[in-house]
Amino acid sequence: MTVKITISLPDDLHEEIKAITDQSGESVSGFFAALARTRLDADRWSREQLKAELDAIRAADPEGFDRQRAALRARMRAALESAGRKAAARAAGSNGAGSNSA
Repeated sequence: MTVKITISLPDDLHEEIKAITDQSGESVSGFFAALARTRLDADRWSREQLKAELDAIRAADPEGFDRQRAALRARMRAALESAGRKAAARAAGSNGAGSNSA
């Protein structure tokens, strides 16, 4: 099965892709399909490698792994909360800009 999609590209990028595909005899669709497959395969490999490494760490020290995971989750939660506060402060600052010019 094939699905048709529409994408937007800058003119210069489209021209480069078109030149490459014209030279190689490949279709633009084939170019993007190959590019997508390469990226998906690389991402899948990366996820598999990360899972294998995490499984090895967990097997070597299950309790330490759980502590590290909990600490990492706490740090990530704190970072997200901090980013949210900063974004809210920026938004409040830009909404109030110029309001003190009376």
